[in-house]
Amino acid sequence: MKQAATVLGVLVILSSGLGALQAPAPSPAAASAKAAPVAGGSEKALEAYLEKYLPFDLDSKITVTASNEKAVPGFRGYKSHRTGRYAKLNAEKVVYLSEDGKWFFAGDVLPNKDARPVRSSDDLAWLSSYLTSLFRTPTKAALAPERDRANLKGVVVWTETGYGRARLPGYVSADGRVFLQGTIFDFTEDPRAERRRMIDLTTGRASGPADARVAVVEYADMECGYCKYRGLQMDKLLEENTGIVSVRRHYKFFPLWLAHVWAMKAASAADCIFRFAGAAPMFRFKTQVYAVQESMTVGGIDQLAVTTAEAEGISSADFLSCYLRDDSFGRVIKDMEEGYRLGVNSTPTYFIDGTEITWIEDKVMEDYLRTIFPKIKTIEYAPPGQKK
Repeated sequence: MKQAATVLGVLVILSSGLGALQAPAPSPAAASAKAAPVAGGSEKALEAYLEKYLPFDLDSKITVTASNEKAVPGFRGYKSHRTGRYAKLNAEKVVYLSEDGKWFFAGDVLPNKDARPVRSSDDLAWLSSYLTSLFRTPTKAALAPERDRANLKGVVVWTETGYGRARLPGYVSADGRVFLQGTIFDFTEDPRAERRRMIDLTTGRASGPADARVAVVEYADMECGYCKYRGLQMDKLLEENTGIVSVRRHYKFFPLWLAHVWAMKAASAADCIFRFAGAAPMFRFKTQVYAVQESMTVGGIDQLAVTTAEAEGISSADFLSCYLRDDSFGRVIKDMEEGYRLGVNSTPTYFIDGTEITWIEDKVMEDYLRTIFPKIKTIEYAPPGQKK
């Protein structure tokens, strides 16, 4: 099978630039300080937590060891090593646990070489400047006190997408030494439950019975070739298991606006078709986009959007009052921001009742569904015209 090189979003671009800034050397007192261990053994507690936090692997084996990493004030770093059935999901990662055992962080850490105490948003000018240069688009970091956690100051990073501003979540230490990109999770809670609260299932942009046993949430980009590849396989998997699985499939817009030229326009078109005609016509539009994805152009998506809207009984006046308008892009960006808070950094990314599914190997999705629906049947995963 040809493996798609998934195009990553804003969060991974941040990761790629971490080496550009160097952290100041820790003070002797900080270097010699020893954090209080978490009751019951922090390594074992982290292993149990990561089983629920990391993407699903049927035969997951996780080991956690203490690290000398002390980049985040009030946190200790740990090295996690995960192996399992799917080789492409094997990973090593540094994660952070607060010294009081209450908070968990697994995102990106950006040190500030010219640190100074953070008292107002003006003290984040270094971060705004750095991210504006990195993203090559106007970006502004501001304090968000309502997001304060674990003795860290909440930050919202506003970045201009060209279709409206999107917010990325983060935190900064009070001394300004380090910025954390991502969400701090409550370590005392099941991360799957925390994710379920973060995901809005009320939009109605979904297919399948409303009382389905399982809710599948898909963050995808219509310009993404791998989204098409796995999305069509998901269609087939559900179709061939009608009566065996009970799934409601929710679609979330996650256009990779930094890399894809017509993805935001396609998302706006789908949003407007849904607004005036409902979910089924929206999904038909997505299928039509996938059918011509390889040859689609910026102008071509406009034409397809208008003709599809007309075919679905939407008047031109109604559709054009919505398409590419601020309200429509606002709904698209709302999905994107939800994905950023969840840590979505590639497409497609799936969550099933709070469990992340990274569908990078063929049978990951059906293997997870089989844990709920033991009689699920496999499908042929080879691309058309190719043999496994």
